[in-house]
Amino acid sequence: MALLSELVSLCAEKKLDTAPTLTVFARRLREAGRLTQAGRGRGAAHMTFLDGARYLISCAATDHPERAVDTEFVFSNLIQKGGLVDEAFPLSGDNASTLDVALAKTLEALSDGTIDRIASERGKEQHPGLPGMAPAFVWLRLPRNGSAAELRVLGGSYHYYHPSLAALVESVNAANHEAQKVAQAALERETYRFVTGKNLTAELRGDLLRSVAELIGAPRKRGGRHEA
Repeated sequence: MALLSELVSLCAEKKLDTAPTLTVFARRLREAGRLTQAGRGRGAAHMTFLDGARYLISCAATDHPERAVDTEFVFSNLIQKGGLVDEAFPLSGDNASTLDVALAKTLEALSDGTIDRIASERGKEQHPGLPGMAPAFVWLRLPRNGSAAELRVLGGSYHYYHPSLAALVESVNAANHEAQKVAQAALERETYRFVTGKNLTAELRGDLLRSVAELIGAPRKRGGRHEA
């Protein structure tokens, strides 16, 4: 369990952004009710994996903390649409329909060792006799135009689309030209504010995701510090 202030400090240490900027991100999301709220000091709320997911998504989606709430809400609610499923750790539309839930489940599985156990077992099967295996492959790639994101976990590649983009893809596949026009207009209208000429993409690597997962999942002592 971790406090929001500890999550901010860790992300600053990992160079996700500067500590003052990350603090404003946290404040804005908490004020908007997008992170767990409670008192301060010893009564401060412990972060959940969903809190961690939403915080990371917001920081990846923009460099401007005053846009934190808008970007986090839109990107967190991207919906799963296709991709490659790893049956050993499936993130389906039923159990991870939105990006924030999928990332939260991934963080939890990193914390409790589920993902690493799967990777280790596969490594032993594929390369018997080798001493140690590399950490499991996990990352989040998030283009900042607001239309889509990709979450890679083990052998799975999970694609998340803005609802308007999902509707556009469906209309194109169905050769429904009228629906295609409506979906295209909706996508442009609803994501226009995120589009820039730089066409930037953020990527959250496995080491950052793993560190956040371990921080949130670590037990706490009565004094409020994490156990060694």
